[in-house]
Amino acid sequence: MTKASEKFERQIERIHKLIEQPGSEITWNDRLPDPDNPSQHRQIDISIRRDNKLTLVECRLHKEKQDVKWIEELIGRRLSLHADAVIAVSASGFTEGAISKAKTFGIILRDILSLTEEEISKWGCRSRVTLIYYEFTNIELAFVFEHENIGQITTNDIEHFLRNRSHNNMMRIMTSVANIIDKNKHHRDMGDIRTRFSIENLTVREKKVIEICFVAHFRTVKQEIFTPSVVVYDAPNVDALKRNVFIEVMELGDFEITHSINKAYAAIDLTQMKTPPNCIFREVLLKFSKPLLMDRIGLLGPPNIETDFSNVRVRIGFAIPRSAFKFPLI
Repeated sequence: MTKASEKFERQIERIHKLIEQPGSEITWNDRLPDPDNPSQHRQIDISIRRDNKLTLVECRLHKEKQDVKWIEELIGRRLSLHADAVIAVSASGFTEGAISKAKTFGIILRDILSLTEEEISKWGCRSRVTLIYYEFTNIELAFVFEHENIGQITTNDIEHFLRNRSHNNMMRIMTSVANIIDKNKHHRDMGDIRTRFSIENLTVREKKVIEICFVAHFRTVKQEIFTPSVVVYDAPNVDALKRNVFIEVMELGDFEITHSINKAYAAIDLTQMKTPPNCIFREVLLKFSKPLLMDRIGLLGPPNIETDFSNVRVRIGFAIPRSAFKFPLI
């Protein structure tokens, strides 16, 4: 399966999670045992189960319209797997022959259309999306180790540790600080922060980090995101503006807001989000042009952090052992 095909199938999965009746179980990339050979499992793009009824959803991301041959294959699959219904979803539509054959044998057809700018204007339901970050400047970091590790850790080790993208170390630190800021609501927009905290199982060169001291200036950054395109989902013969599902495709990688008649579902892949340097993503604000129930927000991946290390100063500290004190410790 290509990444494009998987993305299309997951998009259709999100749509059906929004529009199916409560209590429905929607599964992407399902594996069903063949009734005639239970040891052999058959792959299904999406399955929908409700009240002991099984619906198969099969998706095609092709340039050409899908023809009678695919519909006939789906008729056979429904019979073979004892399914109650089959939904055929084509990104490029269907031929007249396929539509006629599907109607005769009860195969449900769905396709996706892109709205023109004129249609988007008539629709008039674009969402307002605001991303919120905390931006840190003049960062000072002090890593505190056990006294016995003196001479075994250098600032170069710390800098290498922070630059290691595969472990997201800088993101873990900034997330910890952002959580502390969130707990102090009275200074969330801007201010200086001076705090200390520990992160479980954090080590540098296998030496345990007892504590991190963090000093910086921070401010809240808000970024508006706009909708360059809208696609709609329904039966092939339904007019674009009369369809039941509208999907806003945002100008931020894999970021979609799916609307049904009265509900919405946002899916955001933060891995493609390009954040300003030394920023940590905190929240997304969605404002709809009509009353909608926000069904869910799906975060498809964590954000990346771009760090400007010229704005980061690093120090090392070591805990003083209790035996070094000549007076009783309380």
